[in-house]
Amino acid sequence: MIFRNFSKRQLLAMTWWNRPNLKDLDGIICDGAVRSGKTMALTCGFFLWSMACFDRQVFALCGKTVGALRRNLVLPMSDWLGGLLRISEHRSENKLTVRMGSRVNTY
Repeated sequence: MIFRNFSKRQLLAMTWWNRPNLKDLDGIICDGAVRSGKTMALTCGFFLWSMACFDRQVFALCGKTVGALRRNLVLPMSDWLGGLLRISEHRSENKLTVRMGSRVNTY
């Protein structure tokens, strides 16, 4: 299973939007030490949420620079979610096309 190496807190950050007891929340805030997995957990959670809840929609990924965004989110995504999502990067357009089953969204 894809979630075997994540801590309980990381799993909660990734899946809070799909938990019956937390569905009335609009969001969560993660706080913790550097390199504790916050970026990875929240990135995975954002993509899982957007792919589970939407189809053929456009989302924004925002960062200080395009280079930082690519380095910190886009490039590691294949390691984080490669078994679940098919990710196609279109660098000249600064665009990602992500597929999960029959769903397709653009970022």
